[in-house]
Amino acid sequence: MNFKSLSRRSVLRGLGVAVGLPSLEAMMPRTGLLRAADAAAKPPVRLAWVFFPNGTNPKQWEPASDATELELKPSLEPLAEFKQDFSILTGLAQVNARSLGDGPGDHARSAAAFLTGAHPLKTAGANMRVGKSADQFAAEAYGRATRLPSIELGTERGRAAGSCDSGYACAYSNNISWRTASQPMAKEINPRLAFERLFGNGAAGSSQATKNLLFQKSILDMVADDAAQLRKSLGSTDRQKLDEYFTSVRDVELRIDRMREPVAFDVSDQIPPDSVPDQIDEHIRLMYDLMVLAFKTDTTRVATFMLGNEGSNRSFPSIGVTQGHHELSHHQEDPDKMGKIAAIDKFFATQFAYFLKQLKETTEGDSNLLDNSLIVYGGAIRDGNRHDHHDLPLILAGRGGNNFRTGIHRRYTTETPLNNLFLTMLGTVGVDIKEFGDSTGRLDLS
Repeated sequence: MNFKSLSRRSVLRGLGVAVGLPSLEAMMPRTGLLRAADAAAKPPVRLAWVFFPNGTNPKQWEPASDATELELKPSLEPLAEFKQDFSILTGLAQVNARSLGDGPGDHARSAAAFLTGAHPLKTAGANMRVGKSADQFAAEAYGRATRLPSIELGTERGRAAGSCDSGYACAYSNNISWRTASQPMAKEINPRLAFERLFGNGAAGSSQATKNLLFQKSILDMVADDAAQLRKSLGSTDRQKLDEYFTSVRDVELRIDRMREPVAFDVSDQIPPDSVPDQIDEHIRLMYDLMVLAFKTDTTRVATFMLGNEGSNRSFPSIGVTQGHHELSHHQEDPDKMGKIAAIDKFFATQFAYFLKQLKETTEGDSNLLDNSLIVYGGAIRDGNRHDHHDLPLILAGRGGNNFRTGIHRRYTTETPLNNLFLTMLGTVGVDIKEFGDSTGRLDLS
């Protein structure tokens, strides 16, 4: 690497790995018009979609319909510290998650339609068809500026074939990101493999021996020579920032290393075991940390994260919920079940608050990584008992490069297309799409 002209896209290289760098003062042009142009330039905007399954307990999640200030109900109280960094959006609907004559299967349709804005073809076979998702429109155009166009993460692999919901293919329930109408973007649930995808050369560029080495040795050791040369050329402020960044990378590595034992898996699904955390909260936080690393190094600017597959029946014993999530979501107004759904909602909000904290504490010029992001947190089912797809539970975090106001309750007319929000997000990063699903225009976020 030529450190005399350090660019924003510079990386540290070693055997089969490439480690992106955080924003440093040394990346600023030193003289003349270049310095003025750089000072006027803004950091890139990152786009992320964090999906949770099975709907919510609306009574404990939704702000009052007539609230003008941002009101946090009990399920969202963990987000109070970041109340000025996000808005709650109400009134939005994903019409194509509805039956539209296809009968039951709302969970599969919820995940499939969430980011595609399209109605999935009801099939359990290979002729799946839904639509290209918003994140992949961003990846195709905006993602050309980064080493990875996008990254797709999750916590549950799910069945690879067959029907998972009333005749709908399992792929519909297991994915929110679709490269084409018939090709989902397989999400990564193994933190180690996600780490390798971010910092290794990837399957096409690395030998199996290199990948094995990456799993046995710290990635920082593998780029140590390049890092040592870089440090010599940096000022004290940049050296400190580089050390802090390396510390965060190493922390993620060490946490991944503690999870080498494979989890139990169903051999009937023909899915090899993965080394993933036993505790769901640690699993979620590791994935959030990887997203932060990916964004702060500009390895990618587009990410999706499924906190669970749609229809997931995972239990949460750490918060006293031993029944399955999906089972509880069909609560039939039972107060005990509704209370447990609210507890799960609050658990997910607690983890999301962790993510926002990491983003906000990552400085970037005169702002921070959260300010320079647009992050959707939500799903395409409001209440799992009703399977309704209007008045969706949605949070929009970040200011999109200080383009939008946060800290408010944005109320829209009922049945406003959710796809309007995605048009706005894509337009913010220069992806100009005139129509998306049932969109009627860009959503007003002023």
